[in-house]
Amino acid sequence: MYATAAATPSSCYCFPTPFNPFSTKIKSFCYKPPFSRIPRNPFSSRPLSLSAGSRLVLPAPAAKKSESETKKGAEVEEEVVEEEEDLPWIQEKALDLVEFTGSVTQAIPGPRVGRSSLPWMLAVPLAYLGITFVFAFYKTVKKFNSPRELRRKQVNKNAVLCKSIDELFAKGSGVEESALKGLMQKTGFSMEEVLRKYIRYALNEKPFNPELVSNLINLRKASMLDDTQVAETLKEISRRIVKDKGPVVMDMSGYSAKGFKRKLAVQALFGKIYYLSELPEFCSRGSSLVVKELFGVSDEDAEKLRMHTSSEAGDMESLEKMVGGSDSESESESGLEDTNEESSHAP
Repeated sequence: MYATAAATPSSCYCFPTPFNPFSTKIKSFCYKPPFSRIPRNPFSSRPLSLSAGSRLVLPAPAAKKSESETKKGAEVEEEVVEEEEDLPWIQEKALDLVEFTGSVTQAIPGPRVGRSSLPWMLAVPLAYLGITFVFAFYKTVKKFNSPRELRRKQVNKNAVLCKSIDELFAKGSGVEESALKGLMQKTGFSMEEVLRKYIRYALNEKPFNPELVSNLINLRKASMLDDTQVAETLKEISRRIVKDKGPVVMDMSGYSAKGFKRKLAVQALFGKIYYLSELPEFCSRGSSLVVKELFGVSDEDAEKLRMHTSSEAGDMESLEKMVGGSDSESESESGLEDTNEESSHAP
């Protein structure tokens, strides 16, 4: 049997003679391979050990993968492929865009920003655009939260409220509580605010006639507010008028044309509010005292202004007919029933 021995340092390979059981000596001869077969680094290979009468032990070849392992690997590859197929369309487009951007960025010549691949030629415009966007976003947020913008939104909501109530009165059916609750949900105002805003709008923009007074009384009844809440509403209206235009001044000598008109408007508004505070269908009479104190008007001057407003609003009889027509009809019907009962019991 032949075996290959380890290479000697002199690049000579020794081969033992065929085994002879009757001989105790082992002879060997050396064979020097040609230069092309000598490894460049003979010590890099693992030396093979061979002892007398033993076989040469060669490294075992790598074991082949079992069928189960190959099947598992195939399943893993299939799963990976399925996951790649399940990617959404937007994500695929985003990945394509990132790859395209990276390729374009690398193709742009010029110095780079630090150790990154982003060129300065592209970094400067991007930085300018980013700063411009942040500044524009800040200005937009500041504009929408500014007092002027908030006041504009409030004015628009007030206009929607007053216009909706005018449309309800124009239909001729009056205002009901359900309609007011719908306006409350639409505008976000409370019932007191709805009544206050429409009264202030009506006193400033509409002629003070019996029709307007009857509409205000109808609105007050539909709001289902008690006398205390209505009196507080009139007080708030008076307080705001005094804050905006000042108190009532009877002697207007020395005022300019603009100041004269302003004080006349204050007198007219006071007369209207004082007239409403004196109406028992609208509010309790105790609130009229608070209104006079807020405007700084004496009893004599208040009576003069009230009489002037009463002439504009019309006589009380016509107003009572417009407002309390249904009440008078119900009272007359009850009176007729009482007379019928008395006549039936009479002997």
